[in-house]
Amino acid sequence: MAEPQMLQPSTLSEAVKALAGRGAVAMAGATDLIPAMRKGEIRPRVLVNLKGIAEMTGVRRTRQGTRIGALTRVADLLDDPIVAQDLPLLADVAAGFASPQIRNLATIGGNLCNAAPSADLALPLLVVDATAEVRGKGGRRKIAMSEFFRGVNRTALRPGEILTAIVVPRPRRRTGMAHAKLGVRKAMDLAFVGVAATIQISPDGKKCRRARVALGSVAPTPRRAAKAEAILEGQLVTSQLIDEAAEGAASESRPVTDLRASREYRREMTRVLTRRALREAFRRAGKEQP
Repeated sequence: MAEPQMLQPSTLSEAVKALAGRGAVAMAGATDLIPAMRKGEIRPRVLVNLKGIAEMTGVRRTRQGTRIGALTRVADLLDDPIVAQDLPLLADVAAGFASPQIRNLATIGGNLCNAAPSADLALPLLVVDATAEVRGKGGRRKIAMSEFFRGVNRTALRPGEILTAIVVPRPRRRTGMAHAKLGVRKAMDLAFVGVAATIQISPDGKKCRRARVALGSVAPTPRRAAKAEAILEGQLVTSQLIDEAAEGAASESRPVTDLRASREYRREMTRVLTRRALREAFRRAGKEQP
């Protein structure tokens, strides 16, 4: 592996300027980047180390909701009080993310920008309608998380753009969140299938006012299951309705067969895990104080 030049900007403006150079690649935790470089999949001439940009770290509340800096480490999501209160599902998913060593290096922005179909942190952000804030030579812009993933290892970022933060809207009342993941182990392994779900219930606790379902490892990108959401919204929540929504999610999946699982098995497990996540989300929504 050839030794690239290393740049360490301290501001976003410096980083954007550095990334405009030919062969420049942004680096955060490098838990995905270094293995890709060793395999020859990426051959950067310049590595732009973003770790010195203070404004890209940490979690805080704003008028728009919860803002999570893209350089925030996965480990920091586990015990952050704002994440625990506003987005407990993200903390739950982070707890099963890889190993403690990797969690102490990997960043939320790096996991999203790697854009693997199995990206764990994408699912809880998809079901809460998160928005990505990016910065490039053309200025600042926002991208809905549902539009962020474009293909395997491909995002909506333009050349030279940097994902700077993820903004999550304020939590909605009477909303439950849940996640289900199928893998060989609870951590240290990629998911065969991953599902996240949120359900907001009516004041009487019987109808679904709003639903979000996200699927991982069953399509080229983490994705929302629009058909399942449409089946749920505005309806009286019953076991039969949840079963129908789970069937809808399975029909929307586009899994492949590989060494880890067959296409048919993944589709069936999509149905099973969606049903499980929706039932738990509905239960949690009912426990929340009105």
